[in-house]
Amino acid sequence: MLQRIIIITILILTFSNTNAQRIQTATDYFKGGVSFAEKGNFTDAIFSFKKAISINNKLDSAYIELANTYLKINYVDSAILLLNKAISIIPTFTNAYLTLGNIYRDHKPNYPEAIQNYSKAVVLDSTNKLTYYSLAWCHNASKDYVKAISFALKALDIDIEYRIAYNELGHAYRFSGLFSEAIITFQKLLNIKVVDLPLLYMGLCYAEIKDKEGAVKAYDELLKVNPRMAASLKKKIDGLE
Repeated sequence: MLQRIIIITILILTFSNTNAQRIQTATDYFKGGVSFAEKGNFTDAIFSFKKAISINNKLDSAYIELANTYLKINYVDSAILLLNKAISIIPTFTNAYLTLGNIYRDHKPNYPEAIQNYSKAVVLDSTNKLTYYSLAWCHNASKDYVKAISFALKALDIDIEYRIAYNELGHAYRFSGLFSEAIITFQKLLNIKVVDLPLLYMGLCYAEIKDKEGAVKAYDELLKVNPRMAASLKKKIDGLE
């Protein structure tokens, strides 16, 4: 009887130690955090990501996932503090700079801060088209169209079919008064995919240079995909001499 009790006790201790070992690595806690976050269990996700970081404070993916989890529950300042801490530990943490840029662009608008973080990211990785697009977006929002054009063109140098970069480039040309350049840009975008906004903006650019024929052609195409938006362009066309 005593021997059986001893054997059972050894098995229980072995099983407990094995399970404990299974959940003691940073990777295990990270994977658990991802699973919790996917299920919408953000409290346990945060706990798991924090545990992962406490075990391995250079686990960069855990910082990003924890920051994104904070953003999902609107803990914006917590995300900012976390990412700045991550950068102090991993100075070349490109994704931390990118995520900070996104926060200052989308969650806590501060375009100079966003630009500063995106600029640091692009120094670390000059091949990321999304970073150049994001810089173009922020410079457009700041009405610094010359810089917006420069960064949009850099994004397109990396990917000539990068649609959102064409949007930013066309926007910057249009609001710089470079309507012919804007028309060319929107047409390149439309060559990739026909969507309503580029047609609208192209039509408005034609109207600005008093090219009624071009504006009408844009209107006819826009009418096929978005009649309501086409109606707003029609009003502009009707105002032309």
